[in-house]
Amino acid sequence: MEHCGTCDRWFNTYNGYLQHVNNSPAHQSSPVSDWECDACDRDFATENSLHQHCSSASGHPYCIPCKRMFSSEHNLMQHMHSKTHSSMACPFCKTAFANASGVIIHLEAGRCSSGWDRHKINETIRKLDRNNVITKPMIEMPGYGGRMETIATDRAWNGYRFECYLCPREFGSLTGLNSHLKSPFHDQEIYRCPKAGCGRNYKLLSGLVQHVESESCGLMRFGQVQQQARHGINNMVGRMITG
Repeated sequence: MEHCGTCDRWFNTYNGYLQHVNNSPAHQSSPVSDWECDACDRDFATENSLHQHCSSASGHPYCIPCKRMFSSEHNLMQHMHSKTHSSMACPFCKTAFANASGVIIHLEAGRCSSGWDRHKINETIRKLDRNNVITKPMIEMPGYGGRMETIATDRAWNGYRFECYLCPREFGSLTGLNSHLKSPFHDQEIYRCPKAGCGRNYKLLSGLVQHVESESCGLMRFGQVQQQARHGINNMVGRMITG
């Protein structure tokens, strides 16, 4: 078999390879050209020839829809994950975000007019995940549903600053301390990656979704996460639970 290194294609016969080289626009280069491949320094007669080459050649961090070459695969991945190629809207207030995790962070923070926050999301996901595939079984006090809050008073003053009851952190104001106590800082890690051998744990659903979006464990591709999330967060979570 014959291999075309420029296009990363294999041919069963030498004649087939020669026909490809003679006829393919990717090989119609000229000594002087405005169309140069940044990855391999080849010149091409037309923009379309350059585009065909960059689209098919291996080792080229090239965005086909944008016709744009990037300096590394990492930079290409960041570009593909940006709002340029993915747009996700909050199902309630329709605010736009770059990806599914952005929508969940928005809801968890309580910034949405719908009134959703991380507690409501956690309750919803735990009811959905009855077999504890992505959540951990937790022991809770009856009647609290995980919403019990710790509120600091002036008694938290230690003579210098307001000190957290649960950790050594200190704050210059009582408001700052109570903001700390209302944050996820002291929440339990109730979420876990369901991928065998991964073992990553998270306090928030958004942390788990960001992990899956990164494709670091191979549970789902970034595009799959966005596609499922467009049909609702429950649909995306259901896909993670069922594998």
